[in-house]
Amino acid sequence: MSPLTVMNACGPARPVEADLVVTGAGELLTCPADGKGIGLVVGGAVAAKDGRVVWVGPSKQVQRRVSLADGAAVVDAGGRVVMPGLVECHTHLIFAGDRSAEFQARVAGASYQEVALAGGGIASTVRATRAATDEELRSLALGRLTRLLSLGVTTVEAKSGYGLSPEQELRILELYAQLAALHPVDVIPTLLAAHALPDAYRGRPEVFVDLVTTEMIPAVAARGVARFCDVFCEKGAFTADQCRSVLAAGAQYGLKPKLHADQLSEGGGAALAVEMGAVSADHLDYVSDLGIAALAGSGVTAVLLPGAAFFLGTDQLAPARRLLDSGVRVALSTDLNPGSSPTENLWLMATMGCCALHMTAAEVIRAITCEAARALALEKEVGSLEVGKKADILILESRKHTEIPYHYGINPVEQVFKAGRCVSVRGKETEVRPCA
Repeated sequence: MSPLTVMNACGPARPVEADLVVTGAGELLTCPADGKGIGLVVGGAVAAKDGRVVWVGPSKQVQRRVSLADGAAVVDAGGRVVMPGLVECHTHLIFAGDRSAEFQARVAGASYQEVALAGGGIASTVRATRAATDEELRSLALGRLTRLLSLGVTTVEAKSGYGLSPEQELRILELYAQLAALHPVDVIPTLLAAHALPDAYRGRPEVFVDLVTTEMIPAVAARGVARFCDVFCEKGAFTADQCRSVLAAGAQYGLKPKLHADQLSEGGGAALAVEMGAVSADHLDYVSDLGIAALAGSGVTAVLLPGAAFFLGTDQLAPARRLLDSGVRVALSTDLNPGSSPTENLWLMATMGCCALHMTAAEVIRAITCEAARALALEKEVGSLEVGKKADILILESRKHTEIPYHYGINPVEQVFKAGRCVSVRGKETEVRPCA
């Protein structure tokens, strides 16, 4: 031990004990959950003990405010940016196959809807995923998780939705539970049984919705393998009334609602999200003025997915500036999936947030940290470097936060700490183990 003492107005105060100190940050970004800025501390430091943040402040105060536990690690950031681990709040992590041929068809002029009507789209991924073994799906997902981790993602939401039958949806969610035990990234599971209408139910959507509400949701809840219930509220997918039934059934069994809303057309998804008390409304490319007004002050986080619009080649983009100016909380995500956004690069979404959605650097940084955590109802746990929260910490190569969206298409991450333990270092193989 190296006991140090600091004086305050009330007399001597014992310093906090830490087993990890990251000091020498050129800029420390704390991203406070209840604030509006990035909580910038020039020349900052952060200390952690047993996987939780115990102190944040200027590096020059570390020796007075922090005592080191036996075997503690002290890491000098060397003037680089230090910030919270990224929170990826909308992915379709488990899937098999690829849709690169469909991508080329769209490049040649076919629309997403035309590809789906020809037997491609979600249906093609469902076929490939059902045909894959558990080991194949687990291996594919582990590879994606490791890429996400190397890019600084320490918490990831993961949806089902490529099973579309009771046994296959359960299989995907149970694989997520296995992945959470095998990998340091926190995996947050979401049931998305109402992702698309299976071929066997063409012309009978109400029958499938009944299957979801009376069989799939109760079975998933009984196994405890999902936190959220999501639906695809869209023309060609499910109507607002059908989505309402699914989300109400999910809520009855303790699954918090989320929505794919107003992605390809305005279908009242944003208003439905508010009505159902959803944690988030995702996409919102076609959200209406009434939808924005409903979201404002509702507590529903808007999760914007600019990568999907980019990859689909559409001109319609979510009105991020209007949402923000109306007081709506805005998060960003990759929408990692095989059809409309096959990427794990959340930093690229931050650049798109600036260039395409006219968000500021501070807004996009919050959108991939604390606001993304709010979109998962995890703002008290992750997404910020605040006392009591998980010590999920990144050291970047960047020297100032404005470089984050500016130097685009690269991985700026030098080092990743998950729950106070180093789990990824650029250029080095770091053992991947479950976090305590």
